[in-house]
Amino acid sequence: MRTALKIMILMLILGSCSEDPKPIVEDFYKTITGQTKKTWKLTAITWKGDGKDDIKYSDPCFSDDRYTFYANEERLYEFSYGSIKCDAEEPEGMISDEWSFVNATSTLTIIFPLLSSNSLPFFVRKVTSKEMTIEIYLDQDNKYSYMATLQSISEE
Repeated sequence: MRTALKIMILMLILGSCSEDPKPIVEDFYKTITGQTKKTWKLTAITWKGDGKDDIKYSDPCFSDDRYTFYANEERLYEFSYGSIKCDAEEPEGMISDEWSFVNATSTLTIIFPLLSSNSLPFFVRKVTSKEMTIEIYLDQDNKYSYMATLQSISEE
């Protein structure tokens, strides 16, 4: 009897709501993509390891590369090599792929040619309209990582 009463009360409460719940559209992606697309450049990459001093790399050969995120349904992502080459074998042109982001783990998956030609899962440590910091761990114990800082340079 009590269970039936509880169910009736619950149905009454739920039935008395005047509006259907509507999902809130997450605007977080727009911080990364802008309204249409947003381009970022790498300002620094830091190696972090097991209590040792961090090693910060900053080199014009990778700071002129461009990372463009599109706010389209396909989640297009383009990486463009800059004019300053890091080595003689560095390709020219652009790499097109898709990007993904998982809110629950703050994981941004992209191709990051400085580290690999495959998509890699980065943890988003900070993102504002002007700056983004992402980190990827190199071991299962999370003792060694690369942390990349990117700066927004154009937005549409």
